[in-house]
Amino acid sequence: MNNLDNYLEQDAGKAAKEIRCLYDLKRKQEESITQSNFSKAKLLGVDILNSLNELEFLRERKMNHDNLKKVAIDLENQGLMVAVVRHGYE
Repeated sequence: MNNLDNYLEQDAGKAAKEIRCLYDLKRKQEESITQSNFSKAKLLGVDILNSLNELEFLRERKMNHDNLKKVAIDLENQGLMVAVVRHGYE
């Protein structure tokens, strides 16, 4: 299976569910192909893509969180304890 350390703690359950779903969809798609039910196989392929997109999104959330955490630690190590961030629209 996939390493759940690639996801935020609050996303780990959702990621595990998506991974299980992905393997189940893949198995069903293989069965559909074997039975020459290509329409069903294509629909399952769309579901597979949706699960992969969700897993990629959850992994990127973790990566962004880790990067932000690293920046905060680097700033703290440089002695900067408080920062004001203004958005481009302000």
